[in-house]
Amino acid sequence: MVPPRNAVIVPCRYGGLAPDRCRRRCRKPRVCVSIHYNQEPDGDGDVAASMELTVARTGVERSPIEKKPSIVFEAPDLARPGETVSEEEIRFFVDNGFLVKKRLIHKTAVEEALGKTWAYFGDRVPMVEGATAPTPDDASTWASPRWAPMPRPDESGPYQGRQRIVYAGHTVKLHDLGDADFLMDLVPNHPRVRAVAKAILGDDLRPSTRTRGVYAVFPNARESDPDDPGRLTRPLGPHTDQVCQQLNACAYLDDVAPRSGGFTLYPGSHRIMFRAHRFEANWSPLPDFRDAVRRVVAEIEPVEFVGEKGDVIFWHGRTVHSAGVHLGDSIRWAVFADFTMDREVLSPEAHKGMGQFEWFKDAKRFAEDAPVGEDMWRGWRLGK
Repeated sequence: MVPPRNAVIVPCRYGGLAPDRCRRRCRKPRVCVSIHYNQEPDGDGDVAASMELTVARTGVERSPIEKKPSIVFEAPDLARPGETVSEEEIRFFVDNGFLVKKRLIHKTAVEEALGKTWAYFGDRVPMVEGATAPTPDDASTWASPRWAPMPRPDESGPYQGRQRIVYAGHTVKLHDLGDADFLMDLVPNHPRVRAVAKAILGDDLRPSTRTRGVYAVFPNARESDPDDPGRLTRPLGPHTDQVCQQLNACAYLDDVAPRSGGFTLYPGSHRIMFRAHRFEANWSPLPDFRDAVRRVVAEIEPVEFVGEKGDVIFWHGRTVHSAGVHLGDSIRWAVFADFTMDREVLSPEAHKGMGQFEWFKDAKRFAEDAPVGEDMWRGWRLGK
């Protein structure tokens, strides 16, 4: 939603700034812009505009939307020998808002990156006293880890508003690892990954400066009740990110089996959410934004991506997505990256002033952006 001119944007905790400045004294993480978007930490998304939306000024509360369970998605083989992205793949991306490129990154490079990630994780993520830390060679340590409490995020400076490492529930996000050379070489600067991004978005990509880091979803020690109707819907947190949204990528660092936290998307939602914004790429939600999200969740069956280490999922930035349902016994490891056109962007201070400073994302607001028009693919290459 576009806030009124005199609205004060005060993100708290997961949003970014000081929660004690919020007039509502929210007990849950929120972003206050006249409309309160309940924000819960989820497996893959960041600032999530969720389904439980409350109008702060009027007290009107929307009834929860019944979420559809995801279906396990096996990517069709649309690739053609010698083509970076085939015409069939482009058509699939345009229609569905995503494209899966199987084994795009060689498994040896992925395994090496995962080894470095495990070492970093072991050094940087604290456990409560007496708890056993997860280790790569002992799967019995992976279920329901007991993390130490997270520190408060920085209230100023280059890391303002978001913990450098998030560890909560069954999710760990190694944001501050995002600019490591080995992750940059593995995903956004990898020749094959970047070639696909150029084929979809355009040759003139903004030079990549970081990834969002490594996101891990750990298994649950509690056994799931097969008779529980909510076990395939309750974990889903459908949302879009509050950033400049053009093209994103998710690279799997290990094999992901069905119902093991696989990244989840709502096919075709990019078309609906594109028209719920004022501008083509910048975060600029219109008054009917929340209704658009509710429509997506009510009408579209989400897909959960299973895959192998080295698989990369590309998706249009307006696409509604979520962490996946995790009923398995493995850890879902993934790297998330952003791609945008190489245009002038706002400064960090300007982002802070707008309440949209998210240092761990490589998707900054364009200084100038075109209003949404009839052609949502204006300026995109789409294989041409």
